[in-house]
Amino acid sequence: MTAIPQTAALLRKDEERAFHDALRGAGGSDPCLTTNKKFYEIGRSNHEFAVARLANACRGRRVLDYCCGDGESSLLAAALGAAEVVGIDISPVSVAAAAEKARARGLADRVRFEVMDAEALAFARGSFDVVIVAGVLHHLDLDLAYRELARVLADEGQVLCGEALRHNALVRWYRRATPRLRTGWETEHILGRPEILRARRHFDVVRIDRFFHLATLAAVPFRNTPLFAPMLSALERVDAVLLSLPGIRWQAWQALFTLARPRRD
Repeated sequence: MTAIPQTAALLRKDEERAFHDALRGAGGSDPCLTTNKKFYEIGRSNHEFAVARLANACRGRRVLDYCCGDGESSLLAAALGAAEVVGIDISPVSVAAAAEKARARGLADRVRFEVMDAEALAFARGSFDVVIVAGVLHHLDLDLAYRELARVLADEGQVLCGEALRHNALVRWYRRATPRLRTGWETEHILGRPEILRARRHFDVVRIDRFFHLATLAAVPFRNTPLFAPMLSALERVDAVLLSLPGIRWQAWQALFTLARPRRD
C-alpha cells in the first residue's frame, strides 16, 4: 500500500527538479520573475521586514537556506554576518547557479550549496541555529518538511518563514490563470491558516510576525506611472491598519512567521 504514495512523491520531486532546472538553465529566462515582476514591485515593505528579521537572527549563527533557489537568501545571510551558511535545493542547476553567484561576490568561503531532498535532509539533529524558508513550503509535503525543519533546528534556534497565502480570492484566481508559472502541486498547495498552524505538531512556538499586501495590490496597475511611489506609500499605511484586524488579515497576499522550540520525537 505504500508503493503508490512513494511513486507519487518521486514523480512530484522529479517534476519540481525539472521545472526549476529549466527555470534557471543556461540561456533561459525566469518566467515567474518576468511575469510576476509587477507584483514583486509592491514588495518593499515585506522585503525590508524580512531583511531586518534575518539581520537580528543570523549574526554569528549557523544558517540553513532551505530550498535556496538561486541563493540570494544564503548570500544575504553571509553578508549580514552569519558564521556558516549552507544552501540546499533539489535542483542541480539552481545549486550550480547559486555557487557561481557566491564566487562572483567573493562569498564562496562562507557559503556552500548542496543538492539535497528537503524532505530528507542529510544533516544531524540540531545542526542549525537559523533556517530560512522563503516561499518554499508549498512545494513540499508539509508534514515531512515541518518534521525535518524541527529535527535539524537547534533547541534555541528559529525557522524564519515567508509564504504566500491562499485565502484571497483574487490572488487565488491569478494563480490558477497562470499555470505555466508553477507546478501543479505548487498551485494546489499554497498555504492557508490551517497549514501554518499545523506546524504546532513539531514546534511549540508558531508565531505570525506580520501580514503583507492587501490594499497595496491596488498599486500594481500604476507601477509604470509617477503615481506609483506615493500611492504605494499611502496604501502601505492602509494595510498597516487593515492587516492588524483578525477578520481581515488572512486576506493578505503574504505572511511572515517564525517557528521555534522544536519538539523532539
